[in-house]
Amino acid sequence: MENPTPPLRAFRNDSGSLTPARLGEWTPTKRVSVVVPAFGGQDKLDLVLASLAAQTYPADLLEAVVVDDGSEPPLRLPDVRPAATRIVPNRPGRWGIAAAVDAGVAAAEGELIVRLDSDVVAGAHHVEAHARWHEFGDYFAVIGKLAFVDIDLGADPLDPGRVREAVGAGRVANLFAGRDVSEDWEVALVKESGGVVEDPVRAFTIANGATISFTRAMYDDCGGTDATMPLGSDTDLGYRMAQQGAFFTADAEATAWHLGMSQMKARREEGKRYRRPFAANRIPSLRHLRAEAGRAWETPYVRVVVDADGARLEPVRATVNAVLSGAPADIEVVLTGPWASLTEERVAPLEDPLLNLRLIRETFRGDARVRFLERTPATVAPVPFQLTLAPGAVPRPDGVEGLVRFADERRLGRVETAVPSRVGPLRVRLDRTAALARAERLREPGEDLDAVLDAVWGVGRAEPGAWFLTEDSKAEARRREIADLKAALARLEGATPAPVQRSLPRRAAGRLRRLFG
Repeated sequence: MENPTPPLRAFRNDSGSLTPARLGEWTPTKRVSVVVPAFGGQDKLDLVLASLAAQTYPADLLEAVVVDDGSEPPLRLPDVRPAATRIVPNRPGRWGIAAAVDAGVAAAEGELIVRLDSDVVAGAHHVEAHARWHEFGDYFAVIGKLAFVDIDLGADPLDPGRVREAVGAGRVANLFAGRDVSEDWEVALVKESGGVVEDPVRAFTIANGATISFTRAMYDDCGGTDATMPLGSDTDLGYRMAQQGAFFTADAEATAWHLGMSQMKARREEGKRYRRPFAANRIPSLRHLRAEAGRAWETPYVRVVVDADGARLEPVRATVNAVLSGAPADIEVVLTGPWASLTEERVAPLEDPLLNLRLIRETFRGDARVRFLERTPATVAPVPFQLTLAPGAVPRPDGVEGLVRFADERRLGRVETAVPSRVGPLRVRLDRTAALARAERLREPGEDLDAVLDAVWGVGRAEPGAWFLTEDSKAEARRREIADLKAALARLEGATPAPVQRSLPRRAAGRLRRLFG
């Protein structure tokens, strides 16, 4: 038996550098499940299934799974449909498109999932165009090209047999002659870059539930669709797939026609208003949705990890205090250490062998943003960044935010630096979750993860001074503080009558005495 071809090691999200197989010139082997969530709309569903009956993808490798989300009357299978088509119900007690998609994927038998709305007629090459990208590896997510048709099937019905014939002959556009057809992809990022997807930071935003494909492995790894999101679950799914290393691409040959104009066009502001709180809480990379200062959110933007095992209280406290009081506010701190070893057994308080560990826990256990774990979790997903700090590495007020911005501007998967100190260099490492996940997916047994990370995303190194307090910056801050106190003292002495000068604020005078010895 020949060894399988290893997956392609795609760099970042440079989709323009990849060329999939030409349509009709490759041999499909993977079973595809087209998952169609539906609530009513039998007339449109009939046309969708008719279009799937005319696909160029091999019929014996194709199935259609329609999820009936509580339709009344229940949906039925039409005569014109793929041979392997079935209707399954949504899970008991669940409703909505996100839950229906999840139920459909669970019932599907294919290793590839093509998600299609129940009012979207697919072109003949739709499934094939999606599937060819997944030959590169199990981490691809593909978006099709969608046009919107202004049509009322009640007034002007279409015959499923005619649709199947038109799809098979490549004449779908003729079905909509004389109607208003918008060829808009509805994906600004794709249009910005001329039909490709190059930006690895924003690539997930192209996820569009009307026509998207992914592997079952990717879907399972990211946790599937969030059934608690009635609207916007496709963007959330794209975001969470990104955190598992997904590579996003758009295929203009995966054509499809939406029967009716987009809800986001007809009720755009209402739709945005509804989606915003859900997306803001779950998708920290959409920074414009988190404009409120000081807010905490369900999914943090950065997880900061500090190893407290064997560390003294003071450097840990300095590091964590700086993180919690700085920017961004939507962070989480993880303190790792043998916390389970802290017991309530009798011990002389000042002779406690775990004294520092106990004091660290007591210092931060009241802060909801701080977690105490025995070890660093295997993955930080869905949090997009993990910052590992040595105790005593003290970020400037905007240091964490600046370091993340540096990584984003250069699209780096990792940034490393070291803060000079009296005890030696204090290591700092910022990891992009999406990059680490991609490297883990593609690493061969025994292969160095860091080398793969550099190959698929890029690793950068930088000087720490812009983001962390160093000995020089601390000395400069001390000099500024002394100068400020001297100026304040001079102003008080100049503006205060002599008898009162003797009672200058004790705090300022005491601070000066300590500074000057």
